[in-house]
Amino acid sequence: MRTGRCAGRTATAPEGDWRPGSGARTIPRFTHEYPLPPSSTLLLFTDGLVESRNRDIDTGLTALAGHAARLATAPLPQLCADLVAGHDQAFDDDVALLALRIPDSLRS
Repeated sequence: MRTGRCAGRTATAPEGDWRPGSGARTIPRFTHEYPLPPSSTLLLFTDGLVESRNRDIDTGLTALAGHAARLATAPLPQLCADLVAGHDQAFDDDVALLALRIPDSLRS
């Protein structure tokens, strides 16, 4: 199970090999829902952002979670730019980062 912590809240990914392209085509896929409270930020990224030849993916995920927590209230363009620019190494793989922030209140 992968766990991340941001702004005092912890989110976990589902158990199992849920990665697309993992080669496990016979494993059934499930739908997961995780309601995000107002002001939450959701980051979606490729492994190139957190993994390199010199650092395993778990170390990279821990570093990213800490860096993202420090930037939790930053505007999204700054958050994304800082997460990519704040990386202390050259990227060994392609990097994609998408950030979504839930509004403070949902207006109808």
